[in-house]
Amino acid sequence: MMKKHVKPPRRPLPDDLRKTIRKALMMLLPAALPVAANRGLNIYLMILLQRMIDAALAGQSAYISGIMLPFFLALSLFIPSDLLQALMEGQYIRRANTLMKQRYIGRVFEKNINEFQSENNALYLSNITNDMNSVEQRYFLPIFQVLSSSFQVLGGIVVISFVNWWVLLIAIAIGLIIFFTGLRSGRSLEKHEDERSGFLKRYTVYVMEILSAFRIVRSNNLEAKTKADFESRSADVQMKRYELDKKETVVQVLNNAMFGLLVAGTLTWAMLSVRGGYIGVGGILLAINGFGTVMGAFNRLAESLPTIASERPIFFRMEENLENRELSIETDVCEGLERELAFDHVSFSYGDNKVLDGACFKLNKGGKYLMIGPSGGGKSTVLRLLRKYFNPDEGAVLLDGKNLRAIRRDSYYRHIANVEQHVFLFDDTLRNNLTLYRDYSDAEIIRAVEGAGLTDYLAGLPDGLDHVLRDNGKNLSGGERARVAVARGLIAHADLLLLDEAFASLDEDVARSIEKTLFSLDDVTVVSVSHVIFTDTAPLYDAVFEVKRGKVTLSGTGNGIETAFGGPSVRDNGNCSGG
Repeated sequence: MMKKHVKPPRRPLPDDLRKTIRKALMMLLPAALPVAANRGLNIYLMILLQRMIDAALAGQSAYISGIMLPFFLALSLFIPSDLLQALMEGQYIRRANTLMKQRYIGRVFEKNINEFQSENNALYLSNITNDMNSVEQRYFLPIFQVLSSSFQVLGGIVVISFVNWWVLLIAIAIGLIIFFTGLRSGRSLEKHEDERSGFLKRYTVYVMEILSAFRIVRSNNLEAKTKADFESRSADVQMKRYELDKKETVVQVLNNAMFGLLVAGTLTWAMLSVRGGYIGVGGILLAINGFGTVMGAFNRLAESLPTIASERPIFFRMEENLENRELSIETDVCEGLERELAFDHVSFSYGDNKVLDGACFKLNKGGKYLMIGPSGGGKSTVLRLLRKYFNPDEGAVLLDGKNLRAIRRDSYYRHIANVEQHVFLFDDTLRNNLTLYRDYSDAEIIRAVEGAGLTDYLAGLPDGLDHVLRDNGKNLSGGERARVAVARGLIAHADLLLLDEAFASLDEDVARSIEKTLFSLDDVTVVSVSHVIFTDTAPLYDAVFEVKRGKVTLSGTGNGIETAFGGPSVRDNGNCSGG
């Protein structure tokens, strides 16, 4: 005996996503009122029209005169009713999309930093454009159409009920046949929509990669090869769109064919009924109108519901990109750097590429350190581990003896500040760009401005701290942008200031000036990863470390290095002491 195939239960959507969708669907409630009013007007007009026709055939001119005024008044309300319905539909779609995008962006910023950096940004771009557009057109809009169609079914039932109850039963039965036939034939759309989304995602990733390789393509005369690849991939995407459209068209044609046959049957029945004297002309028109309304509404429901269901894979695809795969348990709270940061036999790999191999060194509170080394040697990885973007594969980064892995990111980030080569500035005041929207007094801000060497720049602004920076601070020089980043760290009272090639694009005099500012910061531990080294300022560092072939070794003996590190123990990179 063959075992009956049991279809596995559908995977539920995540709880927070379902809550967001429910909240978005609540926006339908205001839209339901004009839809109901529109359907009510339509019912009222059809009933009045039926009575006018029957009265005209019976020669009851006085009756006709009595209902002409309400008929035209109701007719005049159709335009504002339609406009209000369209307005509320637009409001519903806008608010639903806004809620979904707000949730998505919020979830993106809950991603582990290391996982976000390791994934292609094109995935998120594809989600926020291609997939969100699909959710709008194939989920939220069809849901509105379901609402409208439901009111149409109710309206058609009311209209037919004025004719005859058995006519009503026939209309409902035929409508249900159309509905279930269309629903069954539309279920296969889910697979096609999932495949289309996958194609669009890969296509978006490819386009971003091609655009980022523009200089390589142009300088190596690879335009023809790139165009051929682009045309091939574009054709694949369009073919998948064509296949989905073809599938939808087949479903619609089948549904419309059945709808047409049933309408033809209805018209035949209408003519026979009038000829036999069972129903009057006005009643027949009312019945046909009601029949068309009911069957058309069921037809639209049959089209809309499979389309809505086909978006489930899209929701899951977006959720996969938002999930954090590394779920470290962080229980300790960082109260600041009191004594030292230490790398205790730290190893780290990117896949099969081992970048650090048993690295050991210490950074004392208030010390100033320079990290140098060849490109790809691991110095930026050291900085990422210090920033807690990654956790070591082996060994530990210790903050005052506590494993950094167990320290909560939010509490740790309150005590560190980053100066990147590319500083992002908000379209907002200088004050908010310095404070990053936290509450500080003017005195605290001015101290940070002075410490970062921004005094002259601030003095030249007519609006002072309320001067608005536009377009990512395009009018600021590279040195001014770097000083803004330094000031952010100072105003936040950061214990640890981390610089990643912050001097790479700066004028030499500006870079020297900022570097001297860093040396003057009391009780702030500074770690600068840079390939820009000035011979006159290098000795001012407490230590210069070289990161090379997986090891971190002392490259120079800056200020007080023997005292700070206990002499030879640090020079032997294979042995950590005191940590």
